[in-house]
Amino acid sequence: MRVGVVCEGPTDFFAIKSFFEHALENDEINAQFVPIQPEADNMNSEGGWTNVLLWLDHNNPEYRIKNYFGGGLFEKPNDKPTLDAILIHLDSDILGKPSFTNHVSNKYELDVGNPGDAQERADEIRRVIRSAAKYDDMTEHDVELHILAPAVESTEAWCVAAFTTPTQNCELLKGQNLKDEFMSVLERSEGRDPSPPYAKMNKDQKRRQRFLATHAQGSARVKLGCQQFDQAYQQLRELC
Repeated sequence: MRVGVVCEGPTDFFAIKSFFEHALENDEINAQFVPIQPEADNMNSEGGWTNVLLWLDHNNPEYRIKNYFGGGLFEKPNDKPTLDAILIHLDSDILGKPSFTNHVSNKYELDVGNPGDAQERADEIRRVIRSAAKYDDMTEHDVELHILAPAVESTEAWCVAAFTTPTQNCELLKGQNLKDEFMSVLERSEGRDPSPPYAKMNKDQKRRQRFLATHAQGSARVKLGCQQFDQAYQQLRELC
C-alpha cells in the first residue's frame, strides 16, 4: 500500500509516516507513506496550514485522480496508479485564529467554529478539507481514496500518547499544557529531566526523527489516546 501525504510540515510528515506505518505493520499490512506536500526535497520549509490549502487549490480533483491514482472518472487506457490513497492532514489548533477563519470564509464561504470538544474540532477541520479538496466534484470511489487526518490539537499530541504509560486522552491537551507535555516527553526520551514551562515546541527535524524512531512502536497507544488518529487509521485499514 502506497499513501501520499499532504500535511502542514516536515515534523508532521515524520509523525504520520512513523505511526501509521507501524500501526499497519502490526496488522500485517506493508505500507509506504511518501511526501507530496511538503515535497521530499523541500523538507526545510517551515510549513503551515496555508501550504496544505494552497496545494489543494492548485491540484484539483481531475489532476489528482489522473496524476496520483491514474484512474477514477478520468482514467486513461493502460494507466497504472502510483498511489493507493492520499492522506490530508491539518492541526486543529488553527481553529479560532483570525487568519485561518478569514481565509476559509473568503475562499470557501465557510463559517468555521472554534468548539471545545475534540470530536467537534476535528469535524470542523474535516469540513474545511472537504471543501478545499472539492469533494462534490469527485465520485464516491475517489472520495474514499482521500483519507482525512485532523490532529487534535497537533501531531505532538500523538508523540505524547506514544510515550505515555498508561495511555491518556491526549486530545484533551492544548495550548501551554500540550507544549509542556510534549517537551517533557521529548526531554525524558533523551535522558534529560524536564523543566517546564516551555516557551515553544522544538521542531528540530533530526531531534524529532530520533524520537519517532524510538517510539513509533507506541502506535497502539496513539490509537488509544488520540481518537482522530484511530479514525484515519480505520479509513486506511478499510482500503486494504
